[in-house]
Amino acid sequence: MSDTPIDEVLTAVSEVFGRPVVPEDDFFDLGGDSITAVELSLRLEESLGVEVDVELVVGLPDLAALAAALAQPSPASPTAKH
Repeated sequence: MSDTPIDEVLTAVSEVFGRPVVPEDDFFDLGGDSITAVELSLRLEESLGVEVDVELVVGLPDLAALAAALAQPSPASPTAKH
């Protein structure tokens, strides 16, 4: 596993689209659609070990924003332990 969520996001996006990407890249500008959003979500779930909603993937402006959102603790996490 890479050191940071941005590394994980960039690796997963590069694998999905088959080319290098940078944090400023936009999912849709890269050619993203609903199918690639699901694929990316699943890859991120596998690499990060957390649930990644497809809406999060398509709803953020760029890959850096996606990584920042994934770095935040999930609001459901504390209640999931009870």
